Amino acid sequence: MVVFPLGPQEARLWHPGVPGVAALAAAFPLSAALAGLLARRAPRLPNSPRALAGLVFLTTLPCAFSHDYPSLVAARVLAGLFAGVAYVAIHRVLPASASPAVARLAPRIVSFGMPVCIAAATLADWRFAFAPILLGLLAVCVFSEGEETPASDFPLCPPPPEPAPWSLVATLALAFVTAAYLAVLSGYLVFNAGHGEVHIPVVLSTAALLGLAAPPLVGRIRARTSPAVFYACSLGASVLALLALLRLQGPLPAPAAIAAIATFLVVNATRHLALAGLVSAQVPGPLVPAHQLHTQLAHHLGFGFGALGAGRLVSLTPHNGLVGMPALLGASLAATLIALLAGLAARRHAPPAQARAIPNPDERSSSRTRAPS
Repeated sequence: MVVFPLGPQEARLWHPGVPGVAALAAAFPLSAALAGLLARRAPRLPNSPRALAGLVFLTTLPCAFSHDYPSLVAARVLAGLFAGVAYVAIHRVLPASASPAVARLAPRIVSFGMPVCIAAATLADWRFAFAPILLGLLAVCVFSEGEETPASDFPLCPPPPEPAPWSLVATLALAFVTAAYLAVLSGYLVFNAGHGEVHIPVVLSTAALLGLAAPPLVGRIRARTSPAVFYACSLGASVLALLALLRLQGPLPAPAAIAAIATFLVVNATRHLALAGLVSAQVPGPLVPAHQLHTQLAHHLGFGFGALGAGRLVSLTPHNGLVGMPALLGASLAATLIALLAGLAARRHAPPAQARAIPNPDERSSSRTRAPS
């Protein structure tokens, strides 16, 4: 996600056009999804924190030393391939009891890590966007223990239980909308709203701070209504936020532009929380890590396709203005509708508790099953 907000700087340095910026943004998530899908069947993967961090460090390092657009695209593909392998390895050893907590923590880490990286890229050079990432990975390599973590007790490559297929569709559609707008929001802020590149990290930092208040508020609202109603309302709020973004025609006062984009990012994160509330309760406890791995791979696929879609629908005029946002809104509304229908289908087609029971490994020869934890 660090590469998404660097569009104006990439356009200024290399002139790849919006399709080129979108392709650079899509290189990592698409290659990570492909590598993750293939690595699911690998019999053995590195599973110590030091080994995984070292692997991702070595494959991310070429990004910081790329010298032009083609070399950076190639470096992002390489980093994505090995990151996809790391995703599988992490979920393979992650206990089911810890998996939901990790899933809640990860977006906050991204929300606060991304503004730091973008600020470094804005104040210095785009290569410095990778410096905090590399320093974090290096710290894990130096200070973590090297022993391998024992694999947790769940099947190596279990098929996601119902209603996971519908949840994967919803996740992919939501990620499509997220990436489509992340790929062009920074350019829209700079080219159409009349602000400079220095405002981009301010927008992301504001969204991160607002995002701190979102999960508790979402939890209180979700506790007082049904998941389906809450999910539909969150998608409706997202549509309103998208419509507000189309009004960002500059020059706008910086607080107004920053607040509009930050609100969109927070509402977008809220939709994913709503989806988790719809689906996670239907997944048996032992299969939560496997389900979250498949969901993460679907999320990366949606990110890649969303970025590529934005590059096809939006273009940069000779007068440095982005056009095609209404077409992008139409595609996003279609994806939002698909996500809503898939989320409701996930809720509707949830199997009864008895059908979701997980066979006991010690009793596979018999017909007995144990209830999910």
